[in-house]
Amino acid sequence: MRGIARTFEVPGAPPLQILTDVNLDVAAGEHVAVVGRSGTGKSTLLNLIGLIDQPTSGTYTVERQDTRRLGEARRARLRGRTFSFVFQSFNLIAGLSTTENVAAPLLYDTGSAFWTRTRRAEELLAAVGLEEKIGAPIGNLSGGEQQRVAIARALARRPRVILADEPTGALDVDTGALVMELLERQCHETGAALIVITHDLAVAGRAHTQYRLDHGVLTPITVHHERTGGLDEFTEEINAVPEEAAS
Repeated sequence: MRGIARTFEVPGAPPLQILTDVNLDVAAGEHVAVVGRSGTGKSTLLNLIGLIDQPTSGTYTVERQDTRRLGEARRARLRGRTFSFVFQSFNLIAGLSTTENVAAPLLYDTGSAFWTRTRRAEELLAAVGLEEKIGAPIGNLSGGEQQRVAIARALARRPRVILADEPTGALDVDTGALVMELLERQCHETGAALIVITHDLAVAGRAHTQYRLDHGVLTPITVHHERTGGLDEFTEEINAVPEEAAS
């Protein structure tokens, strides 16, 4: 991303500037965290990265393709084969079983991916520690188990990038740590990049690269971890931006 801005038109009011001059590079296999308070544009940024939305200005290149030059059909194909999403609210389909939820993205594929979707879903459920929940109703699962199903579903199409929006926000600390370990392990095994949007510095501290999004501006930071009196404490510092980069 280079010089990305996103502005929304508001009837009877000046345009609302959500993102301003965002620059971001993510490599294959990299784990990136973006922290920020509610309302700072984190979800807007995630939607732009995942090709759900388009920037007002700036350039965005995915796998050497300038996304500005893509029609909607080509954008949809690129989005489908490159990105998967993990949401805080899980977004699972209540009327389907665990296996059917994980297999759902493969319904849009063709060939062997379509015909072997149930077997792939069962393998992924086993990979996230839910072998005993294969075929179970979603409503019978705990929050942590539902989040694991969501992760398995995100991996179904073997994405190049996993976008996780507050993946631990609805979980307790221990379950959240297990979910992050699971995401990291799966990305390590597949070589996928992991981009996590979070307000939690403990979650951000697990990433290779960290940023803070504030008032639409994305700034590199470093999250420090200290253990004091048996408690984990996390602080951040803003990384100095090289003069040539700033210019």
